[in-house]
Amino acid sequence: MELELNGTSVDHFELIQDSGYSREETLEMIVPDACPDIVQVVDTWGFCCLTRREVTDSGALLVGRVRVTILYIPEGDGGLQKLEAELPFQHLSECAQVDGSTRLLVNAWVSSAETRILNPRKVLIRTDLCEKIQLYRLQTLRVYGTLDADEALGLQTRQQQEQADLVTQTAEKAFVLEEELSLSGIRSVSAVPLQLRPEAFWVEARLIGSKLVLKGTAQIQSLWQEEGGGLIPNSFELPFSQMLDAAGVGEGAQYQACVQIQSWQTGQPSGDGRSLPITLDLCAQAVFCERIPFAFIADAYSVYYPTELHTEQWAVCRQSQEESRQSVREFAPCEQSIQTILDCHEELGLVQVAREDSQYTVTVPISAAVLCLDEKGDLFSVLRSFSVSLQPPCPPEQRLRCSCTLLQMEALPAAAGLELRGTVMLRFQAMEETLITGLAGLKVDQEHPQEYAGQPSVVLRRPAPSESLWDIAKRCSTTCQEICSANGLAEDQPLGNQMLLIPRKR
Repeated sequence: MELELNGTSVDHFELIQDSGYSREETLEMIVPDACPDIVQVVDTWGFCCLTRREVTDSGALLVGRVRVTILYIPEGDGGLQKLEAELPFQHLSECAQVDGSTRLLVNAWVSSAETRILNPRKVLIRTDLCEKIQLYRLQTLRVYGTLDADEALGLQTRQQQEQADLVTQTAEKAFVLEEELSLSGIRSVSAVPLQLRPEAFWVEARLIGSKLVLKGTAQIQSLWQEEGGGLIPNSFELPFSQMLDAAGVGEGAQYQACVQIQSWQTGQPSGDGRSLPITLDLCAQAVFCERIPFAFIADAYSVYYPTELHTEQWAVCRQSQEESRQSVREFAPCEQSIQTILDCHEELGLVQVAREDSQYTVTVPISAAVLCLDEKGDLFSVLRSFSVSLQPPCPPEQRLRCSCTLLQMEALPAAAGLELRGTVMLRFQAMEETLITGLAGLKVDQEHPQEYAGQPSVVLRRPAPSESLWDIAKRCSTTCQEICSANGLAEDQPLGNQMLLIPRKR
């Protein structure tokens, strides 16, 4: 006879893809007729607008454009000039496991950009585009914790308690930041923006009820050129606070989040050229992980009849989250004498996680470009690429995932160069996966009951070193309660090396 087990179902999202990509996007560009010939490129930077992201039958589709600004010294005395370009891109990250329930968490950014002069009227633009893609598919964890059976079957069950960290919800919210930037230090109403560089990230989050309150900053670095060629830098911070719906998630849940630029527009300067309207379209995404307790039947047997067990294995994941801030100090040599630092921008590459022996090492590549004036007033750039490494305290049997945000970076003049200073914020997830085995089916052979005729009703037995009370009771077709009663033991008491009276259940 096959018995019916009572099961518990937990819906959750399984991570089916966690990938990082670094791809090169290039464009050959003709200098517009209205622009003078290029003599020297002094700076190139770009940022990513991710205009479309979706899950298709084949995987994760990303569509967007890289917006690039090139600052160059022209032929003649026209002052610093700029070129702007857009590099459209489309990328399909293939995954055969996607279905209609799959959710996508993605972040894309430009890690470096450069321009090579092919001739005074033509340039080659090259950018490195980084993408971090995670796909989650809805799954159901079903375990069996109890069964209903007639007492006459003499069934004994061993139930175990377990906990699993499961992704139970995802959330997404698009929002708009509109602001009038008040420019400082600009004296001329005819000043023009040479650079407007946006960046958005979150720095603090808190789960309140069913809402995740996400606080962050949109930073905008700008460089303006006044009539006569004077250069004026401006920096702005636009704080934001958004609430993402996390319906059904408990306040003790862990979460990971990202903020992505979708589009960026500027209006015409107003207020005598000292005010600039901007519109920034952003999207915040988050996934929520909860610790879910459940009970399952680990083993069963009958004291009267042979039994046939059908078991299943489940992978149980437990994870912990930590946050760490790492100070950055890097020297960038320079042969020219630095009089003024006009701008400093830096980009992160893909975070690399490596494990050697019993230690993890996390490496964060950083590319920095600093725009300077020398003592003669000539413009030049200092470029520096370096890495920040640290070793988080994560046991080797656990898997490690991490994300990184560069909170701030500044450049200061130093002897024979400049010093870069900043702070890197790293968020770690350490995960440990364990396989557990539980009962999924049980058959009792009532046609062939156990034969006890001629066998003693009590035996004397010494436990083996690895035997538990359950193991002895099952092997001897009795119960744990009977053994404890015959020997004056508690069920949670260690057996030790003593001889035990084993009464047979009849």
